[in-house]
Order: sequence, then structure tokens, then C-alpha cells
Amino acid sequence: MGLKVIIPYLLVCYLFFYCKWIEGYTKLSKEVLELEEQLKRLNKPAVKTIKTKYGDIYDCVDFYKQPSFDHPLLKNHNFHPKMQSTSVPRRVSSKKMVPKLDYKLVNIGLEAEGCPMGTVPIRRTTIDDLIRAKLHSEMHASKINPLTEDKPGTHYAVARTKQNINYDGVGAVLNVWNIPVQASQYSSGRIKISNGAESIEVGWTVNPGLYGDNRTHLYIYTNAGQSHCFNEQCGYIHVRRDKPLDMVLEPVSSYGGPSYGITLSIVRDVAKKSNWLLQMDDPPIDLGFWPGEIFTNLGNTATQVEWGGEVFSPPNVPGPGMGSGHELELSTNRTAVCGRAHIVVNDTIVNPPDDLEVFHDIDNYQIDNRGDVGGGANYLIFYGGPGGATGN
Repeated sequence: MGLKVIIPYLLVCYLFFYCKWIEGYTKLSKEVLELEEQLKRLNKPAVKTIKTKYGDIYDCVDFYKQPSFDHPLLKNHNFHPKMQSTSVPRRVSSKKMVPKLDYKLVNIGLEAEGCPMGTVPIRRTTIDDLIRAKLHSEMHASKINPLTEDKPGTHYAVARTKQNINYDGVGAVLNVWNIPVQASQYSSGRIKISNGAESIEVGWTVNPGLYGDNRTHLYIYTNAGQSHCFNEQCGYIHVRRDKPLDMVLEPVSSYGGPSYGITLSIVRDVAKKSNWLLQMDDPPIDLGFWPGEIFTNLGNTATQVEWGGEVFSPPNVPGPGMGSGHELELSTNRTAVCGRAHIVVNDTIVNPPDDLEVFHDIDNYQIDNRGDVGGGANYLIFYGGPGGATGN
């Protein structure tokens, strides 16, 4: 009698767990297939392949076949590989005279001339890269707005505008550092523009979860409509054939030693107002642009800009350093700095307003807005700290 009851019961249990296993396996198989389809869309046929000394592989992809053109809002575009800004914002000179900002340029770009004409370098993506990028994009998107003290494991030290006016751009010289981080952490220095929930940020980062190494990389993060992702996957269009978007930045600054920096700016295209240009160096060169078509609010204007640092660590894991990883000192070779910080208003480069809001959510990380010191340094914003705090 007991077996007559037990055997059907065991059979029901077996069928139940078998169905659950099939359901899980089917779901996993579907996710794997989706990732493989994404890889096919991202890894386009290469005209030429370049392997860097760091082991990164860049495929020289036809300009019109880069992943950004798979964006549903860019199907009927009229962009071309020789697109450049027709004019640049004019600069209002400072009347003060002090020593210039002391830094050396970071070496940027592929060897020789990079990719052939008509192509752009796109970092080859593996399935591991794709999984990491997806996780970090979703994590990053969950903490964009607003900045509050209760973000688990995420901390900021930034200076940002308070005036509710239209901004045509933001820029600065960022000295570049390499902060020790664990696999699940990151540490970044960046500039950012936003309008409501939409934003663009550009800077340097040490992010092994995203890049698979502990080197310092150039990065962008785009939050447009319902899309949010790092680098080329959200509609950003690259135009420079010798300078990849997510390149390794070396050499980096050392505490008390030489300071190495990169000039970055996000500027509205004077000719096509809805586009945002990514520029580097001074005088600026265009790396690429964000078409206005991918935005809802930010395609019209930016309503806030900011400069500073951001770190992340999982809850209960001591956070990494920010900037140089040391207590704030008013020295560009000991502390991370946004030098020559500026905004663009009415196509004119000017200093940020005097009433910038400075924000840091814990005391481990600090921000010091020194304002206009004149000369080649112009407007200085120092940020950073030693870390060590655990996430909330």
C-alpha cells in the first residue's frame, strides 16, 4: 500500500523537476542564442585587423557598417566618414596670468596610420565582453539620477551647474590615473552633460568588469531614451580611423611624479544643432558624434553639466580610491583635477558659473572647486580620495 502511494508521488516529483530543468535549459539556450546574435551584429566584417601591444583586437570596419547604424532610429541617415565640425565655439580669454597647467599628453592612437580610409576601428567583442558590458550598463543606468546618499556601493565627488539655462557643451583637461580595483569595482574621472534622465558622460576609467583588464581606458556612457550602454552600442558614431573609442590610456599620472592628461569635450555641432560631438585635444579633433535622433530631450539642449569622479564597489566590499587615490591636495601631480574646466553657451566657451554646486556623498571622497585661477590653468576642480568605505 505504501509503495502504491510513494511511486506516483516520486513520479510526479520527477516530472515536476524535469519540466523545471527543461524550462531553465530552454531559457538559458534562448539567452545564449540572443548573445550570439548580438555578437554577429557587433563584430562586422573587417577590412583590416589591428592587434595592440595590450592584446586588444580592433577590426577596421566600413564606416557604414559600424554597430551604431543598427540603431532603429538611424536607418535612414545621411552621415558619411568625412563628417567634421564646420566650426568650433570661440573662447573668451582669461585676463589673469599665472603658470600654465602642468601636464604631459597621454599617448593615444593606433600604431602607424590606424585603419584604412573609409573605415573605423571597432574593438572586437567576445561573448564574455558582451555579458560584462550588459551587466555594467544595466548597473550604471540604475544609478544615474538623482545623486543621493543611499546608492549602494556607488559614490561621487562632482561639481555641477545649478543654473537652469541651455548648455551647448562641457570640457576639461583630465589628468589620468590608474587606481587599483577589484574585478567587481570601477573608478572613473569624467565630464557629463544631461537633460532630465538622458545624459552623456566621457572620461577615463579603470573597470575590469567592463574591459577584462586593470588598465585605464577612455570610455563614453550614453543614456538615450530607453537605451543605456557603454561605448559604441547606443547610437554613437565614430569617425576617427586612428583613435579607437575605448583605447588604453598610457602613460598615466603618478603620485608626486609627472602628470599625464587628456583634453575632452562634448559640444553641440554648430551646423547641426541636434548632434553632440566628442572632441579631444586642443585645438580639438572630432572622434565621433551622437546623432540628435537617438535622444528625446538631450537632442534639443543640455540643462546641466558636471565634472568629477565616480567609484563603485559591491555592498560590504571596501571601495576603491578615486582620482589619485590620495587625500585631496591642491597639486595637479598629487590629485586628480579637471583643469581648464569650461562650458559652452551660445557657441562660446566660457568659465563655469561661480555658484557651482559641489557634491560628495561620503567623506572618503572630496571635491574642491578652486574656480578661475587664470593663465593656462584657467578653471580648476580637484576631486578624489583614498576609498575604503563599504557600500550601504
